[in-house]
Amino acid sequence: MKYGAALLLVFTVLTAVMTYPQVLHLRNGIHDEGDPLLGAWIFAWVAHQVPRAPAHIFDANMFYPERRALALQETMLLPGIVAAPLHWIGFGPILVHNLIFLSGFIISGAGTAMLVRMLTGSAGAGWLAGIIFAFVPIRIDHYAHVQIQQTQCVPFAMIALHRVIESGRVRDGVLLGLLAAGQLLSCVYFGLFLIVYAAAVGGTLIIADCRLRIADFFSNVRFSRHSPRIHRNQPIKSAIRNPQSAMRRQLIALGVAGVVGTVAVLPAAIAYLRVREVVGERGREEVTIGSATWQSYLAAPAANVMYGKVSARFVRPERQLFPGFAAVVIAAIALWPPLSLVRVAYAVGLLVCIDVSLGFNGLTFRYLHEYVLPFRALRIPARMGMFTAFSLAVLGGFGAARLAARVRRPGTRRLVLGGLALLLLAEYASVPQVVDVDTEVPEAYPDLVRDRGDAPSAAIFEFPNSFFDNPAYLYYSTTHWQNLLNGYAGFYPPSYFRLAEAVVNFPDERSMMEIRRRGANYVVVHGERLRGNRYETLIAALDRRADLKLVSRRPWFALGKHSTISVYRILPDTL
Repeated sequence: MKYGAALLLVFTVLTAVMTYPQVLHLRNGIHDEGDPLLGAWIFAWVAHQVPRAPAHIFDANMFYPERRALALQETMLLPGIVAAPLHWIGFGPILVHNLIFLSGFIISGAGTAMLVRMLTGSAGAGWLAGIIFAFVPIRIDHYAHVQIQQTQCVPFAMIALHRVIESGRVRDGVLLGLLAAGQLLSCVYFGLFLIVYAAAVGGTLIIADCRLRIADFFSNVRFSRHSPRIHRNQPIKSAIRNPQSAMRRQLIALGVAGVVGTVAVLPAAIAYLRVREVVGERGREEVTIGSATWQSYLAAPAANVMYGKVSARFVRPERQLFPGFAAVVIAAIALWPPLSLVRVAYAVGLLVCIDVSLGFNGLTFRYLHEYVLPFRALRIPARMGMFTAFSLAVLGGFGAARLAARVRRPGTRRLVLGGLALLLLAEYASVPQVVDVDTEVPEAYPDLVRDRGDAPSAAIFEFPNSFFDNPAYLYYSTTHWQNLLNGYAGFYPPSYFRLAEAVVNFPDERSMMEIRRRGANYVVVHGERLRGNRYETLIAALDRRADLKLVSRRPWFALGKHSTISVYRILPDTL
């Protein structure tokens, strides 16, 4: 317990340092006004909907009247539910988003440290492994994506997997299933990748362990491994039967894990499948663009202090997988013979991770995409690079433990491990982009809610309707929760593209007919988001329409521009 508390404390401090200046902007600082606002809206929606209508949690208030809109991107249900009390006691959406975002670094690092300490018996090796997984540069490459930081369940799922292999206990299988489901409900990418990774590592351990149990008897040799030993004085009948019995118990526990995990994610899986019927699958060309190459592992984010500039020629969007030279060297020390079974298993996992991250440039992902339906929804196989980093972290822990074991004096050993930690932190040092956003919401929205009165939830069309503006509308909706015809997501339903095409010449008759057809009650026009005199000419045209009534016109400053926001009610007799 003390060790776990110390891990959380130290990794909290390290996260504050390694993501600086984020800690100074928890209430209003995000990477940009795109995906972070989407994440803030998702967490706020979950907190809003869970106590009111949990059965309709996927029927989010965007892309109206589409259903299951929440499943058009990462739902992040687990972190959203865990953080819901923060919303209920009054924390703002940006603050909650940032706390969840930073918790990904903290808990992932602490969990990896606990895993490696369990495997190596070295607390110092655990600290080093935690640093690698918590601060690997791929996290900074995805600084705008809160879902990519949600790897908290990965190390704990691997702890549960090792316990299943050790004991074959059903309760460990239940825990493994819950943790795998938790990862899927935190980030679908990493949930699916975790299944592949656990199959590679766990499969290697189970098969090799069974063979070693038999060999233990026939050769009367004890092998050093992290699994139960067969004693040489066992009867031959028992020695031959035990490997089968052990594997049977392991498979039963893994089967329980599969059932528990499936049941836990079933509602989300159904929502995703229903959405798939509407939006389809990722195109092969799109997935190819998101596939890593070998050069991706030489690319560090521009924000990286040490390697950002020198690796710039290798950089491609969302494919910056450089793990740091120190981590690779320490992991290589772990793979120097003689090898243990666990190190071999994680080496197999490392190779599988690299190959999957290559997407259509490799082998494994081709088969996953062809034969495993959920993988057809993945756009960026390169994100498997996070599990490459996790493999290097575990192997790096073994390497650090091997180095420490060669140093007899405790003081010198601490110096060696401390020096390695500082080297890793120096390689991972970055200066991420953090911009302050206005957490206030325009007064035009309370005017709209007051005008609605006791009527059912309204449907709003906001203009301009663009990919760049819609995240702000989602954020604003966290204060009123009316339905939006607008939306912003990983997938866009075909109906949204029809709307976008129809309102190109807004407010002509075609656009107004399309807005009415979708059940809109209000039109909100943002002057701060329109250029030149477009806003003035637009509201003049809207003021002349007999089918609209001006509800509110409020001043608003945003995006460096003073303007006003106008709210119009679509009159009932025009619907």
